[in-house]
Amino acid sequence: MGGASAVPSSADARCSESATDRLEIGPPAGGSGCAPRHDCGSADGADLDLPASVRHDLRWIVGQIHHGYLAASVAAVGQLPGGMKGFYVLESAVEGVAHNQIEVARRFNIDRTVMVRLIDEMERAGLVERRPVPTDRRARMIVATELGVGEYHRARGALRAVDDHVLAPLAPEDRDAFVAFARLVSEHLVAMDPTKGAAACVAAEATMRAAAATEGGACGPAPDAAGGGPRARG
Repeated sequence: MGGASAVPSSADARCSESATDRLEIGPPAGGSGCAPRHDCGSADGADLDLPASVRHDLRWIVGQIHHGYLAASVAAVGQLPGGMKGFYVLESAVEGVAHNQIEVARRFNIDRTVMVRLIDEMERAGLVERRPVPTDRRARMIVATELGVGEYHRARGALRAVDDHVLAPLAPEDRDAFVAFARLVSEHLVAMDPTKGAAACVAAEATMRAAAATEGGACGPAPDAAGGGPRARG
């Protein structure tokens, strides 16, 4: 990295203003949402009065980002049926890639029963319609209505404001790098297994066993190679 600091130069700022206060409720002017802010107070971990081990704990860091991002995003989509799940379904319909509800449910890890109720609710709200697939009359594609397209763009603009709020401590180039690295990790987990967490735990356990020649651990007893059950301990 040519001797550059491991900490981005923009990491010394954070916003104390709530995300919902900064959201544009109506259609965003020019489609740009809120402008990034870099005039916030210090984000030095010492200000939070946290142990050093916590400030460097990836689980805590990712958990805080997830909690803050999700809370602000749910507020941004407002009364959209299904919250963020409904937004992703609507986005798929607007972009013409909601070929059938089973496929969309699998894509966003939505239970099939929940998916049926969600589409029913979105239809009642006038946001989408189920239409027969020309090549398969048994399948139903999900198509956005004119109202649904308008609601999608409203929600999309509000979510851009959430992005600006959450990433406010980062300079533009740091944002691009952060998103690129986060995408790489998420693609790694998704490719591993749809359940993500369980597969990651198994993979981590296997790595630890190979490196330290130990058994058991956070994921429970190691499976027996022959029968697939827990390995007996002497």
